[in-house]
Amino acid sequence: MKRVKVGVVGTGGIYRIAHLPAYPEVREAELVSICDVSEEALKEARRTTEKTYLERARRAEEEGDEDLSERLREDAQSVRTYNDLDEMLSKEDLDLIDICTPTKFHSSIAVEALSRGVNVMAEKPMARTYLECLDVIEAVEDSGKLYQHNENWLYSPIWYNMRKFIESGVIGELQLTFLATAHGGPEWASWFWDPEIAGGGALLDNGVHAITCSWFLAGFEMRPAVVKAAEPYGICIRMKTRILKGKFRPFEVEDDAHVIIRFEGEDGSWSTAHVEGSWSYRDSLDTRVIGTNGIIRPIKKDEKGSIEITDATGGRREIPVGRVTWAQSFEGEIRNMCNCVLSDTKPLCDEKIGAETTAIVQSAYLSQKRGKRPVTLDKFKRYALKIREKEGKKAPEVLLKDLLKGIRRI
Repeated sequence: MKRVKVGVVGTGGIYRIAHLPAYPEVREAELVSICDVSEEALKEARRTTEKTYLERARRAEEEGDEDLSERLREDAQSVRTYNDLDEMLSKEDLDLIDICTPTKFHSSIAVEALSRGVNVMAEKPMARTYLECLDVIEAVEDSGKLYQHNENWLYSPIWYNMRKFIESGVIGELQLTFLATAHGGPEWASWFWDPEIAGGGALLDNGVHAITCSWFLAGFEMRPAVVKAAEPYGICIRMKTRILKGKFRPFEVEDDAHVIIRFEGEDGSWSTAHVEGSWSYRDSLDTRVIGTNGIIRPIKKDEKGSIEITDATGGRREIPVGRVTWAQSFEGEIRNMCNCVLSDTKPLCDEKIGAETTAIVQSAYLSQKRGKRPVTLDKFKRYALKIREKEGKKAPEVLLKDLLKGIRRI
């Protein structure tokens, strides 16, 4: 079968623990090359890549799939390494670039690859700012190539099946979604805490999962219209210091964020989502989706997933959805994009979904700055475009610094 030739840019944690284990499982993908500006990181990634492919090849052999085992062994030896993106794009005949770098570099790498005629998928968030997202959208339109916003949650059996039940009308008309993405924080990588590199904190890094997924559950045909930083915490810094680079340090990005989003349909319908993005663990309500005649919520125990549906009379039923793993969702997003490239089909979660997700985040920052008042996305976009008109190339940094001024310290 024809395979999509992939080049990865960025060999840090998200490549090693999420994307790399997925590639040997995606038969539509041929990992041709990896690129990183760090020679040390690149050498380690090369060793890890070879080891991962060879381990999967041994399992394929044990399973009796000699053809797969042979192909994986060949792939393990053939991956080439680069320190320079321009060199990789010049020397390799790539179909797809997979961007796994820190957020600051997402948009510039995407624009460069698209301008060279290569399709792109990039880790969330799409970029630090909505203005950088607009650069990518323009590059997609100019190049005619495909772009996928990599939101792995969409490929999890839990959220995929929840969307099917909601769409089929099991809970009636969608009214309200509670969805949180929370953990203790990424102290292991200091760049997450640097606003100039990361573009924000827990909301932009972690909350985007809940934002895009709540939109997916409502239906991407709905339009995010109004955003509000939610009481009581809004978007805030809850801890004074964290252990970063080996010692306690203060930091400038939010480690907790609660946001309300209103999605509107062309027919006048609407639904509301309350999302939390936190590096201070969860303190919002349990995940659930409430309709006019029922409630649906996910259940996950070990690696087994199910969906619980409660009807208007209190009757409950639980539907198993099989094995649910983190790795599984990354396999799904990579497989989806490879099949989109092979069929020249636009991905469901494309550059416009990615840009609107970033616009929701930055609208929330603006709401926080303005005393948690509701902000329409149209109002935020006018605000951002005025800054671009005034500041030119400096606009993304100016917008970023201005919005983050509003983060509250508790």
